[in-house]
Amino acid sequence: MIAVDAMGGDRAPETIVKGAVAAAQKGIPILLCGDKQLLEKILTKVSFGWEKLPIQIDHAPEAIQMDDDPTKSVRSKKKSSLVCAIKAATEQRAQAAVSAGNSGAVLVAAVLHSGRAFGVRRPAIGSFLPTKKGSVFCIDLGANVDCKADHLFQFGLMGHAFVSLFCGIEKPRIALLSNGHEPYKGNEQVKKAYDLFAYSHLNFVGNIESRELFDDKTDVVVCDGFTGNVMLKTMHGMVSTLLFWLKQESNNLSWFQRVLFYWNKQLFKQIKKRTDYAAVGGALLLGVNHPIVVAHGSSDERAVCNAIEFAYQAAQEKRVDAFNQALKKIVKQEKSFTGVVRQKVRSLFGLRRV
Repeated sequence: MIAVDAMGGDRAPETIVKGAVAAAQKGIPILLCGDKQLLEKILTKVSFGWEKLPIQIDHAPEAIQMDDDPTKSVRSKKKSSLVCAIKAATEQRAQAAVSAGNSGAVLVAAVLHSGRAFGVRRPAIGSFLPTKKGSVFCIDLGANVDCKADHLFQFGLMGHAFVSLFCGIEKPRIALLSNGHEPYKGNEQVKKAYDLFAYSHLNFVGNIESRELFDDKTDVVVCDGFTGNVMLKTMHGMVSTLLFWLKQESNNLSWFQRVLFYWNKQLFKQIKKRTDYAAVGGALLLGVNHPIVVAHGSSDERAVCNAIEFAYQAAQEKRVDAFNQALKKIVKQEKSFTGVVRQKVRSLFGLRRV
């Protein structure tokens, strides 16, 4: 069963309910968290005879809004649909939780009720973005707006663990998103993080600029949640704009050019498919102890359904457990490696441990 925050998101609750119904029709058991009376009304409108579907409702009279303060709202609205969904997953009443609501609140609630994985200070949202030759794993995409250097370094460890585990790349290339290749480029946090990566055992390839993200120069891109989220939404907006321009320009073509354009219509559909955020619908919040999927705030019905399917598949395959075990191993290796490096530095300079 997948717990769904029915009241979270720009188009909640009707669009969330529609997506949940679509997932239930595929056989995925759903626990809708939200105002029971309202949800039953929407369910009746959306799907006649919905009672026969594997859908249950967990009454949550409160809702955390997109502009609410994450920490304050989670602590003050303990009966909100978002908290209810995450608690359902952590209390084993559901296998995973899905929310398209306030991502900051999802992070706070997840840390509070699920707890952090071994060695994790800040959980982060990680997902694959399409490139010219395949994809690149980006972390963080919106969970942590303000980050310290060691948080960024930890994201690198998490990216290394995820890509090596699920992509079979033994030593994935790690890059730090910045405004230039040089070590002195970037803000203070990025520059400090650069040094941490440079003296780690990770396969660090240096800084990378945003224009190079699609050139297969790295397997993992590390950034803070503010930068990552802006980058992600800019990509989505740019793709949408390009497709709009194509459609607009096609109206000015001659009849012969329109025929050629129509013959190549499938080509444009394939490009749209490769860049369609709704195809997966959401991303795992990495660094917690239970499967929690953060969906796009502007998710439509299809994106919600796909996010639920993604969460169900992740729960069935126990991806979070496997990832946390891999991350634990990486963290221990890094601590051991760092200890050896420090010991060599002390020996080299005749320093004693204080």
